[in-house]
Amino acid sequence: MERHEAAAGLATATGGTGTRRTGGAGRLATQARPGAVVAVPVQAGSDGRRAGRSAVEPAAAAEELAARFAAAGPAEADLLATAVFGAYGARHLGGAPQQAEPAPGTSWWHGPTVHHSTSPLFRPPGYRRIRREAPAQAGTRPTGGGRHRKPERPAAGALAATAELRTAARLLMAHPLVTADGPHGAALPLIRRHAEALAEHFHALLGYRLTLGPAHARLHKAPLPGRTLAGLDPAGYAALARALAGGPAASALAPVRALLDAWCPPAELAADLLTAPPLPAAGPEVTVRRLLAETPVVRYDGLAPAERAHLLAAAPAETERFADFLGLTAEIRAEGVALLDPADELTDLALPGPGTLAQAALLLAERLVEELRPAATENAPPAVLVPDALIDGTLGDITDDYGMSAGWDAGYLADLAAFRRDALDLLHRMGLAAPAGRTWLLLAPAARYAPRAEPEPPAGTGRHSRPATTPATAPAAGRGRDRQAA
Repeated sequence: MERHEAAAGLATATGGTGTRRTGGAGRLATQARPGAVVAVPVQAGSDGRRAGRSAVEPAAAAEELAARFAAAGPAEADLLATAVFGAYGARHLGGAPQQAEPAPGTSWWHGPTVHHSTSPLFRPPGYRRIRREAPAQAGTRPTGGGRHRKPERPAAGALAATAELRTAARLLMAHPLVTADGPHGAALPLIRRHAEALAEHFHALLGYRLTLGPAHARLHKAPLPGRTLAGLDPAGYAALARALAGGPAASALAPVRALLDAWCPPAELAADLLTAPPLPAAGPEVTVRRLLAETPVVRYDGLAPAERAHLLAAAPAETERFADFLGLTAEIRAEGVALLDPADELTDLALPGPGTLAQAALLLAERLVEELRPAATENAPPAVLVPDALIDGTLGDITDDYGMSAGWDAGYLADLAAFRRDALDLLHRMGLAAPAGRTWLLLAPAARYAPRAEPEPPAGTGRHSRPATTPATAPAAGRGRDRQAA
């Protein structure tokens, strides 16, 4: 709930976080003059004006925005930055279970896992993520029914157009700011070619706005907590706003310079970032879709009542929309829904992934699940409390077992407090753990990375079995040696 409350608070300050359809989609607008920015498709707002370049001058808007950033706290500034710049990428969990989809209502705690395909324990030395092709589009399956009849296939032109549209949409979801001189500038003609269809899809599905300039494309996303611009605090955001308006690039702030170098923003993009109107407020359906599209896991217990009711009723239909548009597959479980990218590329954070932190975090989650997984006979909770000593003991064991042999970062091996902080933060950002005051919760989706739970045979039924242990002396379910020691 905390992310929705924060976004709702920002909606009041910025004029809204989402969109509600108030006008029909228009045709692709024509560039009236060099440097102009257009919204594609053109949308009529509630006041009858078309979305696009604001009448506010960029310099004045930058000063006003810089003042707001400077007066904000860190969390508020981060959220304001996502509302203004919307430059965060989509984030999804990696790996897909090889087993068949389980029955509806199956818990992540006891459902199919991806343990053998993703755990660092089973990776060869020098492992690197392998790009895989997304599954074929629905509708491309052969339909010929006769014995000697060749299967019917969609026209090659239609398939190519669909593939191009999906490629452009995935790029914009991962990199909402595409500039001619930036790292993805080669894709700008592709986005331009499918601009109208992209704008209509993004507007209808997510309430996002696509704008095009002579040298850029921008997908205007809604505020989303936790998606900061790397290295920037409130003062850094203020410096960025002034730099975009043509002011000095704050030579003392290396993160601002690095961001401007990465964006390579032309003048019309800078004006769009600073003066574009905010997205209108979003209802429960659009809010849920945004969370599905942008976050690793959407848990029912983290949604507002209306949002939860919508996702519970419409999860299959909603996930099908993302399969068609972005090529994402779904895990629908008792605790919530996760969209996965079969190509393991539509995410700004990789888990599983190479590197010390990703490998250690995955091993930590795996072992905590094995220690704390609720019994299959229980009404499994969406999260379990993790004893502090169990985190420390487990991370210490992992470091002893793999630190030297796997060539992990020496700084982390020498500073286990920092290692713990950053590993838990990565699990938090990927929706597998959550802070709870001074301790932590292990969330049910973490179990998809652990070995699958094996049902225990009934006690005392085997030929050589011992009598069943009485409740008074039976060990607590899920407790291992580290937890008992804690």
